[in-house]
Amino acid sequence: MSDDIILPAPPPEHWDAALAETLPGKTILVGLTFLDADGEIEEVEQFHGVILSAELDEGILVDLLGEEDDGDTYLLPPQTSNIQAAQPGTYTLANGEVLENPDFVSNWTIQGPEDPANEA
Repeated sequence: MSDDIILPAPPPEHWDAALAETLPGKTILVGLTFLDADGEIEEVEQFHGVILSAELDEGILVDLLGEEDDGDTYLLPPQTSNIQAAQPGTYTLANGEVLENPDFVSNWTIQGPEDPANEA
């Protein structure tokens, strides 16, 4: 993790300090859906791990545990409003990996910018 990454503070309605305090040590399943400028799905990623820290000024740091990502970390934006308690059960990820009873889930949709116009 780089020390020079600066995340803007989210609006107050997106940060619950009491929830953030409970997150470290909990497991989370994260889904990322990437859209192009027209709203079409370009890629879907899923990963899971243990939350290492949840800080308003730094974001939510996840220690990844998946078969392909073990040992890596991922920094989510500081938005607890996008973290929900997971329903108990078995979750099968897009890569076929199976996750049992995560504590939380978080799904994000990221839309890419419009392609710049080609000028002659």
